[in-house]
Amino acid sequence: MRRFLSATAAAIAICLIATAANAQSLRLRFHVPFAFSVKSKAFPAGEYEVTQHGNLFLNVRNLGNHTAVFESVTPAQSRKEGNGQVRLVFHRYGNEYFLAFVSDRSWESTYDFQMSKEEVQLANAKPRKPATIVSITPNGTSEVASDLTQRTW
Repeated sequence: MRRFLSATAAAIAICLIATAANAQSLRLRFHVPFAFSVKSKAFPAGEYEVTQHGNLFLNVRNLGNHTAVFESVTPAQSRKEGNGQVRLVFHRYGNEYFLAFVSDRSWESTYDFQMSKEEVQLANAKPRKPATIVSITPNGTSEVASDLTQRTW
């Protein structure tokens, strides 16, 4: 009986260690050339690091002034979001940018951020101005993809 309990405890410990190692796997650095928001927290342009803490929690941290935010995320809604590129994707409404999702190449490592109240208000504003999707690569290169009314992923 004691051996069974020891074996069970060891198996649980191995599972917990494997889960913790997997949960800390995402670590990305980016240069973002514009100010943006994550939920209701505003960040200036600069160097950023995105790390995974726990199963569905990401930390977005400014490497210059060390401000950070932990956010709950959801797995990507579509396999097309993890298109083989490491990138941050923002929704742009006029001059305001909101972090929409982060990808570490694969669909399994692509996470969606929830829309903030401010972003929902801008998205539903009348007259409606469609959001523009902007992708940022780790070196800060930006690419304007499309507007949300023609979202293809």
